[in-house]
Amino acid sequence: MFYYLLLGVLWMISLLPFFVLYLISDLLFFVGFHIVGYRKKVVYTNLRNSYPDKTEAEIHSIAIQFYKNLFDTLTEMVKLIFASESIVRNMCEFRNNELLEGLHKNNSNVIIVQGHYFNWELSLMMGSEQSKYMCYVVYKPLSDKISEKLIFKLRKRFKTRLIAMHETLEFMRNYNKTHAADGPALFQFGADQSPMKHKIEYWTTFMNQKTPFFLGPEKLAVSLNLPVVFLDLQRIARGKYYIEYSMLEEKPSQTSEHEITEKYVRAIEDAINKNPSNWLWSHKRWKHKND
Repeated sequence: MFYYLLLGVLWMISLLPFFVLYLISDLLFFVGFHIVGYRKKVVYTNLRNSYPDKTEAEIHSIAIQFYKNLFDTLTEMVKLIFASESIVRNMCEFRNNELLEGLHKNNSNVIIVQGHYFNWELSLMMGSEQSKYMCYVVYKPLSDKISEKLIFKLRKRFKTRLIAMHETLEFMRNYNKTHAADGPALFQFGADQSPMKHKIEYWTTFMNQKTPFFLGPEKLAVSLNLPVVFLDLQRIARGKYYIEYSMLEEKPSQTSEHEITEKYVRAIEDAINKNPSNWLWSHKRWKHKND
């Protein structure tokens, strides 16, 4: 019952034009940053450790813009749950689609890796709309069932399908047998989260800090010999983004151990450094230490 009540409230908010939603975002920013101080210690610590050469004024400037981007993203997500396809399409420009088109012509399944840049939900929603691929997003099930339902409703609007992380290996291995009629598939991973401590397999240097990374995408790519494409999502202005594809590794079975993961880590760093306020600095990315 509460879910449908919440959905009704969100629907009414989504009817507001973007300029009103961004006024709400400005209010949320003021409350979240200046009054509540939402995760300010985490954000500033992450930024200082990642950019030790930047001045406090530069760190503060990035943090301010990060919080503005964060609350813009939250209000945009409400709009995205209900907005028409034309509105959503108008928010995002796709670059280098030819890369995916070429892979699709070769009848190749493909792995896409990306990071948590604002507004990452756009790339998860629109993947199947911008290529001929059947698009699957790998996700970690949420403990809160209402949040899970909202995420499902948001991401599945434009034919994108979701796979729980624990089901991914078997599904991908059997895809060509069980889903041959659907044609080639695109499997999308946001692999920059922090692994649980007991599941850490690999440490590397990321943003000037020792950081654990998931090896799942690399292991799948190597075992199935699937090309790995990097997705760079950059915020141009309020409500305007571009998504750009680039080949990370074309022949995974011929790579050395951790090579794909290292390429991914460097690509993530480059994407963050283009616009540092575009990444999710409030995430406790470095909570684990390599003792």
